[in-house]
Amino acid sequence: MSLENIVTMLKTLKEFKESEIVHTISDHEHSPVMTVTYHLDRECFRITYVDSMKVEEFTDISLLASTIESVVLLEPSR
Repeated sequence: MSLENIVTMLKTLKEFKESEIVHTISDHEHSPVMTVTYHLDRECFRITYVDSMKVEEFTDISLLASTIESVVLLEPSR
């Protein structure tokens, strides 16, 4: 997934903020790595790492897109 595609996906999540949409990011073997949601009440994106259930919140789309990209790029070596 390119950085541009990630940004588009995040903008779409935010555009449909009144709906509960969960986007699952998978590794190259199609195993879930993280989920991404937009929370209207907190006006932020929330990612949850599937393996650890660690949750992080982001308000900056560029920073979140870079974070997602780095996780996806690192997946084959994990």
